[in-house]
Amino acid sequence: MGKYLRFLSAGGEMGSRIREADWSDSPFGPPQGWPQSLRSTLGICLRSSIPTCIYWGEELRLLYNDAWSFIPGPRHPAALGKPAREVWPDIWHIIEPQFQSVYDSREGFSTTEQLLEMQRFGHVEETYWDYSFTPIIGEDGDIVGILNQGQEVTQDVLQRRRAEMLLALDRAVRPLTAADEILDSALGLLATGIPAERIGYGEIDTEADTISVARCWTDGSMAHVSGTHPLAFFGSELGGQARTGEVVRIDDMESDPATAEPGVRERFRAIGLRSGLVVPAAGRAGTKAAIFAHASQPRSWHDHHVELLQAFGKRVREALFRARMETELQDSERRFRLIFEQAHDIIFTATIDQRITACNPAACAALELEAEEIIGRSIADFMPEKDFRRTRQMLRHKLDKGGTTNYDVTVIGASGREMHWEINSTLATDSEGHLIGLHAIARDITERRAFEERQKLLINELNHRVKNTLALVQGLALQTFREGREPADARAAFEERLVALAAAHDLLTREKWEGATLATLIDDSMRAVNRGNERRVTASGGHVQLPPKAAVSLAMAVHELATNAAKYGALSNPDGTVTIGWHVEGDRLRIDWRESGGPKVEKPTRKGFGTRMIERALAADLGGEIRLDFAPEGLCCSIDVPLPGMDMDTAEAAE
Repeated sequence: MGKYLRFLSAGGEMGSRIREADWSDSPFGPPQGWPQSLRSTLGICLRSSIPTCIYWGEELRLLYNDAWSFIPGPRHPAALGKPAREVWPDIWHIIEPQFQSVYDSREGFSTTEQLLEMQRFGHVEETYWDYSFTPIIGEDGDIVGILNQGQEVTQDVLQRRRAEMLLALDRAVRPLTAADEILDSALGLLATGIPAERIGYGEIDTEADTISVARCWTDGSMAHVSGTHPLAFFGSELGGQARTGEVVRIDDMESDPATAEPGVRERFRAIGLRSGLVVPAAGRAGTKAAIFAHASQPRSWHDHHVELLQAFGKRVREALFRARMETELQDSERRFRLIFEQAHDIIFTATIDQRITACNPAACAALELEAEEIIGRSIADFMPEKDFRRTRQMLRHKLDKGGTTNYDVTVIGASGREMHWEINSTLATDSEGHLIGLHAIARDITERRAFEERQKLLINELNHRVKNTLALVQGLALQTFREGREPADARAAFEERLVALAAAHDLLTREKWEGATLATLIDDSMRAVNRGNERRVTASGGHVQLPPKAAVSLAMAVHELATNAAKYGALSNPDGTVTIGWHVEGDRLRIDWRESGGPKVEKPTRKGFGTRMIERALAADLGGEIRLDFAPEGLCCSIDVPLPGMDMDTAEAAE
């Protein structure tokens, strides 16, 4: 070896490989012609005891030492002299920007615990690294390569993270007492440290030969598999391993001999499982259980994955045991407090001087306060003085005669809302019979009282409306049947008027008896009498809301006008029309009815019932005025009434 190649005289196996390689046809060229910057850096690399490599030239071709040769795994020794992009296609998207930052800044780059998912032994591995990139400056002052030194810290990272995860698990499940909550919390935390899309916990019944998946976490890309499944689903070999509590590892079910049994791979494909890990855990009362992790792609399951699942399984078992013990201890008290806490009735206890010592949630909700704001206060703080005196009277009655008292009081909530409570109260004694306070159960009867009041008002209103309706029907009957017309004609007219009255009531019923608009009333009345002639009727005017009484009176008046128009007036032939308009002037409502195009009109010699009906409905009921003009070209009716709703006392007096 010439004196110019002494930089290659060391380096162990990699030094030998570099010396023996033929570099003449490579971009490096013969070693005799290598620049001093490469010679010096390679000399340092080969003599270094830590993993060191050189990325040289524009293509960043690799030269490395023995310590670094383990990093690429099966890519060694083919990686020697190859461009970095070819050696590291799986992590190029991470390291290429790091290389570029060195070239751009002409400064070194370093990182710790860098995650690199590397394809090293047939599968993607989760690895972590501490490393640095240092620029190599050439003879002309430009960067000619990058010196890389570093080491894998995967085990350190995973051990620390496992410890952190277990600590987080302990903190998360410590306050939990429900098994489902403990499992959900544990599986969710486990998902942050296991490369899987589905993680679950199941209990194995060896007699039934089934596994029941109690809880299951997924990232959304895989379906839940909660429920009971036969162990035969997994095939005889894998099912047997699960049955006996062995660790089951499947890196790729498409090539694993354990899944070669007919039907197994098809069933795994159906649930999206390509690789999986199953670790035994203790179930309830010593039963067998398992924690499993499923992935949709091939994956290498390593010992640290098994150890993490085992550690979680142990913590989960301990948390479930603790939760069961705490639950059993609390069950006794819970049974006694169940009624107190869940009752819809208001329950409270108090001292003999009527200071509240406990109250249930229903009492808090009613008083609009938290329990802490109620306990310790006097009952007198929540009711008027007269009602508190009532409670004192009931207390004296119990002290004198014993038993239970039942009475009603008014109670005031924090917002000032008044309530009516019906209270049943009794004295409380200790085990020796000594008086220690009061127990009371109250029921909020505010709505019942309000309902009773509304019911009374509705009955009174109904009586009033029935009397008015009967009086109106009686008047219609008397007027219709004493006109001396034929009975059949009188009966038909009476039926028509009853239909008009019913239509008015239907309209008010639709509006919940809160009134109706004048436009709707006229539209309904005209449609009922003149079905098919609607296009010959024009109605227009502003919005006028009529109270119920005014609506009925005006509906009957419009009915009489419409009936007369249909029988004798403008709507009795094909050419006639009716125009209805209304407007408000001050506190008066004015309505104009005009007919045209009908038969010639002659003024009647006497008033018919229709005319009297209109005059009564409008003058007597509403205190209005009516003017009828029997012009030859068509009847005109002008109605002038007080604006409905402004002075209904006058209308009531007129009635």
